[in-house]
Amino acid sequence: MKILILSPYPKKIIQTIKKTGDSYEIYSKKINLSFLKEKEIDFIISYGYQHIVEKEIIQKYKNSIINLHISFLPFNRGSHPNLWSHMEGTPSGISIHQIDEGIDTGGIIFRKKILIDAENHTLRTSYELLKSELEILFERNWAKIRQRNYKLILPIDNGTFHLKKEGIELLSLLSEGWDTNIKKAISESNNFKNKLL
Repeated sequence: MKILILSPYPKKIIQTIKKTGDSYEIYSKKINLSFLKEKEIDFIISYGYQHIVEKEIIQKYKNSIINLHISFLPFNRGSHPNLWSHMEGTPSGISIHQIDEGIDTGGIIFRKKILIDAENHTLRTSYELLKSELEILFERNWAKIRQRNYKLILPIDNGTFHLKKEGIELLSLLSEGWDTNIKKAISESNNFKNKLL
């Protein structure tokens, strides 16, 4: 099987794919159907990919296109999921899901809650922890995913969603940006909200 990896940090994904003997192609620009046909792609993995996948591609690869997302879906769909889980008190975690026409709304294949110590982590270190855990979750389950050997998880909650500009705005208010301690970031965010009231 030939896998297309849409990611700025594909190293761990490549290591996992190699174990199953699959070939791969790495790409970070916007894809289209003619590109996929030319490269003879069988399966697509998105991980930190910055482009919206076209409807035609999603339809053609219906059960063969997934996304790795650093949130416990359906919470924190969209941008800056790790930031919002701390700021809004929603579960921190990781998810692997099918890609559909919405943003992080496809069927959830695997997910895991990750407890993060707010006193001893910054937003950046918690992000790195989630990335590492997500790569482990992928490694443990790639064989099942590639064979479509899983049952979709049906969440009972509607979850949450945030745009990129919301995260950028909130980060600009924090004293040390991504390097702000989580507990401090929550406090600074609450102080700013109180001033607006």
